[in-house]
Amino acid sequence: MFPRKIRVCELFGIPIFLDFSLIILLVMFVMDFGSFTYGLSFALALAVSITLHELGHALTARVFGYRTRDITLSLLGGCASLIALPRKASQEFVTAAAGPAVSFAISGLAWLALAFLPISNPWTANMLAYTFWMNLVLGGFNLLPGFPMDGGRIFRSVARIFTTRAKATYIAMIVGRGFAILLALRGLHSLVTGGGWGFISLLIAWMIWREGWREYQQALMDEQWGGSWDWSARVSPPPYGGDEDDVEVRRRR
Repeated sequence: MFPRKIRVCELFGIPIFLDFSLIILLVMFVMDFGSFTYGLSFALALAVSITLHELGHALTARVFGYRTRDITLSLLGGCASLIALPRKASQEFVTAAAGPAVSFAISGLAWLALAFLPISNPWTANMLAYTFWMNLVLGGFNLLPGFPMDGGRIFRSVARIFTTRAKATYIAMIVGRGFAILLALRGLHSLVTGGGWGFISLLIAWMIWREGWREYQQALMDEQWGGSWDWSARVSPPPYGGDEDDVEVRRRR
């Protein structure tokens, strides 16, 4: 059977996989930049940036004692599959914020390089400029309240100060679905007006709609069972996959 993804390396003991949907992303980059060299280079820069973003989540979760099964890069970005999400609201806040923090740090380093290093090569200058803007957008977009995106998880962790985890998850899901509707409308507008990336906005909106409900069901069952179970969980999950992606109980605490 043809594999859906391939393992390319291991970082900090975490396997890194590439989903074959990345081929679509590569083609889109080449078409946008009109150059195979530039398109491939910028696509690789994006892949590295997303990997570092997801490692920010994974290594922060490890500090709190939670392991990461793997990280998968796909058409829609990265997916860090944690064995379980941090249970405490403060831990969830820090773990969710770690990814955007890494993206902003990369953006800052690229800006410093552009501002203070004598760069004469146009390709290098363009790559640094792209890395700066790409990571700035990556970090900012992930902070939007589209639960279970990073911003949605941060929102839920704050809401948990005032209510139960299940109710906080429900509120985050509703806010996230409102954001998903706006994102879907933006994607449709982009498609109608000739934008080539509109369908990605639609897929992300679907992911937010689907995964928010999935996590709410987890929170309800967790509450019903007295909070005594750990669940497999995915950070920045892609909106596709088979039955093997369904949540499963890992162990009892």
